[in-house]
This record gives sequence, C-alpha cells and structure tokens, in this order.
Amino acid sequence: MSSISERIAALREEMQREGLGAYIFTSTDPHQSEYVADHWKGREWISGFDGSAGTAVVTMDAAALWTDSRYFLQAEEQLRGTEFQLMKLKIPGTPTIAEWLNHQLSIINYPLTEVAIDGSCASASQVRQLVKELREHGGLTLRTNFDPLTRIWTDRPPIPENPVEIFPMEYAGESAHDKIARIRKALREQHADGMLMAALDDIAWTLNLRGTDVHCTPVFVSYLLISTTTVTLFINKVKLTPEVEAYLKAEGVGVAPYEDVARGLRDYFEYNILMDPDEVNSLLFTLHSSLIVEAESPVKRMKTVKNATEIAGFRSAML
Repeated sequence: MSSISERIAALREEMQREGLGAYIFTSTDPHQSEYVADHWKGREWISGFDGSAGTAVVTMDAAALWTDSRYFLQAEEQLRGTEFQLMKLKIPGTPTIAEWLNHQLSIINYPLTEVAIDGSCASASQVRQLVKELREHGGLTLRTNFDPLTRIWTDRPPIPENPVEIFPMEYAGESAHDKIARIRKALREQHADGMLMAALDDIAWTLNLRGTDVHCTPVFVSYLLISTTTVTLFINKVKLTPEVEAYLKAEGVGVAPYEDVARGLRDYFEYNILMDPDEVNSLLFTLHSSLIVEAESPVKRMKTVKNATEIAGFRSAML
C-alpha cells in the first residue's frame, strides 16, 4: 500500500466500519512534541506532507491539510497529485477545521456526524477546544479513542528502543535529586501534591538523561510521575543499561513499563495532581483518580534560568 490514494481508501473503509464522518490527523505524539519519532508520523503517512506542523483531515469524499506559512511552498509541492487541498493558516478566507467539516458534511447531507481524532496524540486543551468548535459549527461530535493507523499502516515503524545515556554533572551542574526537590517545592506553591510530566525535553532535563529517539533531539520516549514521596519513570526498560538503572536508583527514581502510565495514574494515591493541559494528552487526562490541578508545568520556567555550569557551557559552545 504505497500510494496516498490507496492509504486514503483504506482509511475510508475503516471510517465506514466505525461510522465516522471524518478523521483528523495531528502532527504530534503522546507527549505533544513538535518533532516526533517515525512511529507517530501518521499525518505524513496519510498525506505525504512531512513538515513539522500541520493537521490533515479526511472525510468520505474530501481531504484537506492545514499548515502555516513556513510550509506553504513545500506543502503545495508534496500534496500535488493527491486529494488533499492546502489550507493556509492565518490567510483571509481560510476556514477552520470545524468550519470546513461542517460545510463538507452538510453539502453532501452525510448521515454520519461523528468526527474522530487519536486522543493519545492530542492534548487535553486541544481536544477541549475542538469539541467546542465542532459543537458550534454544525453540532458535530468528537470521538477520541480510535486510531485507524493500528489497522491500516501495516509497516508502521515501532516505538524507538534506543539506549538512554547519563548527562554528566560537569555539564548539568545540578543533580536530578536536587531538581526533583525544587519541582516538589514549586508544586507545593501551586497547592499540588504531585504531577505527571509528559514533555520529553522536561523529563530529560529533570533526570539528567539523554536519548536519541527523535532525530536531532536528545530525548527519549517516557513519562515521569512525581508524588510527595515517590518518582516513577515510565519507559521501555530495554532502553536502560545497568549503569543507567543504578543511576536512577541512586537518585530515588523508580522504573515502570512505558505502557503502564495509565495504571500509574489510576493507582496515584495523593489528593491531587498537577497536569498541564497543553502537554498531557486527552486520554491520560481522563484517567486520573485524584483532583486535577490544571496549570503550566513548573519545569518550563525552571529550565529558562541557567546555573553557572550551564552558562559556562553556553559560552564554551559559542567559542
């Protein structure tokens, strides 16, 4: 199944089977990364467009792709010869996804008004906003628990299993143990007992670890769950060398399988948990057993303030 038209046809068969009027493909992974591992390049696979930002939408008789001005020329070239119509973001006259869907599903009087998106690859805030817009434009509903790529992308690349490496203290300037202590202090100031960290760069910074799961980006696929007394890294254990396992144990970090993060949330024992709705995906956002504190991850701002070692590293790099 090599051509875009064959892929769209296979998708539509699944949409028909599931009773869907449209399917939306995001550009992100379960961690809301801009640059993703090959396993999550579903929008590229279905459309042929390989820019880092864009959203593809397919109905039973139309297809469109939204992207920004960085990629207008590239998208025009890569979409040529396919069904996909280029939608230029922030250009007057360009409809939103909800507006376009309302028009497409109404002009053909199509009986199916349910739209689907993979909720594991869309943030909680993105899904919330999309639900609102779809309701306002034609009363469309959104389904978030279906990924057709598991059925039709027969040669889909696996989730990377590349080994993780320790980022030396001579470059980090602060131990993971001390960073976690600072994170807990920041959480207390926001009246949160713990947090689910989903952004891959935040996890790498917090634990002083690096990986090669994404091209030219030193991150590794994982989640980090912090409570008042425990820290758990959800990761495929084949990625951890004995040295890294010993390092994590010494820093007070437990390890669990990557796919067990949902169970970890269900078993979370604290009164509340901080989740950044822009970083945590929609499906995980619904699995909590505690009160959610919706707020920006404190790690974002922590990373912006460099310690003396990091500043020296920047100067050395410039030289």
